[in-house]
This record gives sequence, C-alpha cells and structure tokens, in this order.
Amino acid sequence: MSETSQPATDNPAPVKSTAKGHSMPESVADGGMADAERDILTELEKALSEHISLLLRWNRQLMLPDSPMPSDVDEDEHECDFGAWYELNRNNRLIDQPAMRALATTHQQLHDSAKRLLTGRELDGEIDSAEFDMMALRAESFFAQLRRLERAFRTARSDVDPLTGTYNRQTMMGDLNSERERAIRTQVPTALALVDLDHFKSVNDTYGHQAGDIVLQSIAGILQSHVRPFDKVYRYGGEEFLICLPNADMKQCARVLERLRRVIEASPVSIKDETLLSVTASIGAAPMTKSRTVEQIIEKADKALYAAKEGGRNRVRVWRNPDAKTPTEKQKTEKQKTEK
Repeated sequence: MSETSQPATDNPAPVKSTAKGHSMPESVADGGMADAERDILTELEKALSEHISLLLRWNRQLMLPDSPMPSDVDEDEHECDFGAWYELNRNNRLIDQPAMRALATTHQQLHDSAKRLLTGRELDGEIDSAEFDMMALRAESFFAQLRRLERAFRTARSDVDPLTGTYNRQTMMGDLNSERERAIRTQVPTALALVDLDHFKSVNDTYGHQAGDIVLQSIAGILQSHVRPFDKVYRYGGEEFLICLPNADMKQCARVLERLRRVIEASPVSIKDETLLSVTASIGAAPMTKSRTVEQIIEKADKALYAAKEGGRNRVRVWRNPDAKTPTEKQKTEKQKTEK
C-alpha cells in the first residue's frame, strides 16, 4: 500500500403565474437529489389531477357554453400551475432532459388545441371535430408521458438513499458486479474506494444526530459534485460512502480521492446556531481484479481504509496489488535468513 498527498443546479428566482387564483410555483429543492426528486414527483402528481379538471372544464364550456361556471374558475382557462412550475424550473439539471422537455411540448400543444377550440366555439358557435379529436389525442399523450415520468422518478428514488441523495446499498452490489464484468471484458482498470468520516461519533455525541445528518448531507454533496461524471457514490452504511471509479488505474484513483479529501478538509459544515464544524475523512481504495469478487475487493479497500485510520486519519491509502499473496510466517523467516 502507498499513501498519496495530492489533491450544479440552477436556482432561478420564484415567479408567479399570471392567471388569477393560481398558486405561486416553487423551485425544485436544492437540498439534495432525493429532495429534488420528491418535489418533481409531487408536481407530476399535481399536474395529472390539474389537467383532468381542466379537460372536464373545457368540455363543459364546449358543450354547455351558457351554463354558469364554478366561482373558483380562473378568468384565463389556458394558464395552469404546472406550466408556471415548468418555466421556473426548466433549467434544473433534473428537469432539463429530453423526456421532460417532450412532456412540456405536449403540454403546450394540449393547451393550444383547447384554446383554439374554445375561441372557435365562442366566435361561431361551432366545434371543430378534427381539433376536438386532436385535443383528446394530446391529452392522452400528455397523461401517458406523465405516468412514464412518474414511474422513472419513483424507480430512481427507490435507488437513492433518502438522507444523502447518494445511491443506496441495495442497488450497489448489482452495479458493482456489472462494472467488474465490464472491466474484465474490456480490460479497462476500475477501482473501488471507501470514504469514512473521522471522529463522526463525537459529532453525534456533542451536537446531536440532526447535526450528524447535516454533516452526512454536506459530505455526500461534496462527493457527488467532485467525482468524475461517470463515477458513482453509494451510502455504504453509517458515516461510510463507497465510490466506484471506472476507467481509473490506481494512480488516477489516488488523484481523484486526494482531491476529494482536500475539498472535504477545506469545507467546514455549518450546523445549528451557525457553528462551523471542521470535518475530515479517511479513504481507502483497491482495484477491481478478475481473480477477486466484488466483496473481496471491498474487503481490500476496507483494509486500506484501516491503514489510513491507523496512519493518523485524514489521508488516502490505496491497495495497489490486491492479488499479491500475504507471506506466511515460514516464508517471512526464510526471507530473513536469505537476507542475512
């Protein structure tokens, strides 16, 4: 083993829907991935309910134009909370993706179709049957896209640790076995690293578990924002995180991990009463190999982590050759005799 020593989301200001009676939309939470996904799921569920009500209202206006409308109906039937929410958050990295942009396009087309129908009905008293069919198709497509996105975000949330927003341990082993198979097949080096927060128990004992949660969330944010785009961070347990580093030999791995260690050391965490808490981490890493299982490689990374702790904490240790056999006592004695 050897020791090394080297070292996202837009949040626009809130806007208000121009339609009377609409609630002020909220921006997606920036406290963590899990919170953001929760907020998006909530908005998708609200959009479904909102547009079912809108469709019923539009059809009432088309079929019974002279009937009184409920008192809570807005003057502008073409505004909606979902549209305002999307405009506010469209640059968020979780929302600025093809599936969500496609949903927004279908949503706009649905509203445009309804507006043309209602305008035509008001002007000449006629309902354009082709336009009515088009509105129905767009509504069907909008609801189907909403459901698909809901399922996608629910699946993503089931893979995510709710406190830290990192991937959880339940999904970790499947991912790591796939990475090991890929590394063996392509002969591209891949490494695993364990990150353990130093003296974390004293944080909980001194400041309480809520402060400990804040520290975990802060460190998880640092790990996720400072690893490479294709690296994955998992909540391994307690105050430990596991990082999978594809396409990285141990020299590259050491550079990435040392950078993380330095960022953590230089980023005190603000807890209750504006107290700034210095946090450090010990990190151990080992390469994936064909001759060892994922569990065995994690064990080697854990031994490297233990060496970092024993060496004084707040440092990185990497296990460069996990396939090397540990010499027996007899071999050690023979080696000593040979060297004399």
